[in-house]
Amino acid sequence: MRRLAKEVEKSMDTKGKRGPRPPAAAASALAAEENLAAAAAPATAAKAREDEVADFAREVYEAFAQSQEVLTRGFEALGLEIVGLARSGIDRAARTASEALAVKTLSDVLEVNAGFARDSFDTLLEGSTRLSELGLKFAREATQPFFAQWQRDWAKAFAAGF
Repeated sequence: MRRLAKEVEKSMDTKGKRGPRPPAAAASALAAEENLAAAAAPATAAKAREDEVADFAREVYEAFAQSQEVLTRGFEALGLEIVGLARSGIDRAARTASEALAVKTLSDVLEVNAGFARDSFDTLLEGSTRLSELGLKFAREATQPFFAQWQRDWAKAFAAGF
């Protein structure tokens, strides 16, 4: 619009060397300005889309980083749980070996062996249950950032009319 105002002002100026401009010159200046504005609109829309894509990428990256952090803690906890199970198994085997060295009859050997088998089976069930619970807990927590991101994206899509 400033350009148009200058063109109109120049066309009204009779002191200049060129003299007054015909109205067609002012109209062509106006058309040129409208063409510039129309050309700038797609560029502005493209910039807005680029910003939306950049924001989306940043949000997805943040969700991925949060998920990775949860998985790291989860694998650490699972590793500690497995180490604890291994230590308790070694302790139980050492106790059983000590008891086996102290037996005097065959029935005592069978009793120690049956106790060891029973304890080992119970520990196996408890350990596998505990590892499964930990795995499910951390899988749920690791996917939570992605589900939250998808929920926000769907809300934006519905708000935009998709």
